[in-house]
Amino acid sequence: MKKLKVTLITVITLNFVLLTSCNNKEELTEVQIPERESFITKNSNFPDPNTIKTKQGPFEMQGIGHGFGDYVDILKPESVYIHYDKYHLSYTNKLNTSVHGTPFERDSISGLVAKIDNNYPKLKNFSGAYYNHNIYWRSISPLEEKTPNESLKNAITESFGSMAEFKKEFIAQGNALIGSGWLWLVQVNGTLQVITTANNDSPMMPEVAKGSPLLGIDLWEHAYYPTYEEDITAYLEMCFKHLNWDYANKLYRPKVITTPPVTQVQQ
Repeated sequence: MKKLKVTLITVITLNFVLLTSCNNKEELTEVQIPERESFITKNSNFPDPNTIKTKQGPFEMQGIGHGFGDYVDILKPESVYIHYDKYHLSYTNKLNTSVHGTPFERDSISGLVAKIDNNYPKLKNFSGAYYNHNIYWRSISPLEEKTPNESLKNAITESFGSMAEFKKEFIAQGNALIGSGWLWLVQVNGTLQVITTANNDSPMMPEVAKGSPLLGIDLWEHAYYPTYEEDITAYLEMCFKHLNWDYANKLYRPKVITTPPVTQVQQ
């Protein structure tokens, strides 16, 4: 009986305190709830890209030129990390396994891609994925906006009309691709073109033969969906803003204009 009385008194006392606190609004204070550590993305949460290695050679991971956290203005850092550590690394390991015992095992990756055909479907896929990803990581500059040099800028104007028209073509071609693939700025002889390739095909492959790549953008879902979901236009807009023109400048070969020899007329 005594225990029951004590319990009733305790309940009544607590209710009284709660009612008094709620009614006395002047004494209420806002308590700052600390931010949970798990909600914060920090650069230190990700390893140095240069520490991610293949199981064997001959082809190695070439890095991405920046830290995973540096891409925050373009892509979620976690997405970049998974893209490089899971997808790119997996393709590279499979390439190294597949190339052994083939006529291509001593080739550089550019030499392999320039020779490979549909007689080696798996090797073609893995080599294209490895080659394309290496270009992709160098085609976007996350920390600053860059511009083409005078020679390349003139070629863009000559080929597309203006930088604005080039951007329209870049985004239109990216949106027009059905399925997974890649978006490219390529040089064909002296002119520039924006093209797409399906799956992991590369422009330099003999059965594709669409020119020499200057810039390449990954259009597989794992590249953009974690950040942009289905808004591929927003992804392309941001990639265009951060195109690494320093890289394209080094690869571009200006059109050589040859002047025919002057023939002298004998008097």
